[in-house]
Amino acid sequence: MGVNAIPDKIVNYNLYNDEEKLFGVGGEITLPNFEAMTETISGAGILGEIESPNLGHFGSLPLEIPLRMLDEQSMKIVSKSMATITLRASEQSYDVSSGVTEHRGLKIVTKGIPKGIDLGTAGVGKPTETKVTLELVYIKIMLDNKVLLELDKINFVFIVDGKDLLADVKNQI
Repeated sequence: MGVNAIPDKIVNYNLYNDEEKLFGVGGEITLPNFEAMTETISGAGILGEIESPNLGHFGSLPLEIPLRMLDEQSMKIVSKSMATITLRASEQSYDVSSGVTEHRGLKIVTKGIPKGIDLGTAGVGKPTETKVTLELVYIKIMLDNKVLLELDKINFVFIVDGKDLLADVKNQI
């Protein structure tokens, strides 16, 4: 993407469970919200309170996978002790200087512990709208094979824009 490119949208995407394409995925998948774990700092010389984030430590990272129907695919995800879900998408942008619409590959690899399944509803002529929820312990986001973010809660990895933000901490402990 050029310097003067305007990010536009995701053209389309597919989800994969251990490299097997998932069929019947709902229209949107909500990616987790990264909220840092914090400690409140207050005392002499500080006007009020400051919420100090703990580098690389985040609260719960749920990933809800919407499926149109209750079927074998949803049960395959729930039956694993650790499920891998990969999102592959094509991201569109418009390059203002060249006047060209460009596309880049977006890949999000997640690993999580199955946390629950919402079976949905049963209605005549309607999908069940089943949802499987994973508690993520790993996520890696790549755009055109460049690592934008990688968090591995179990193996002490926190990389943002190619930089290991916990390198000093790992060396010190």
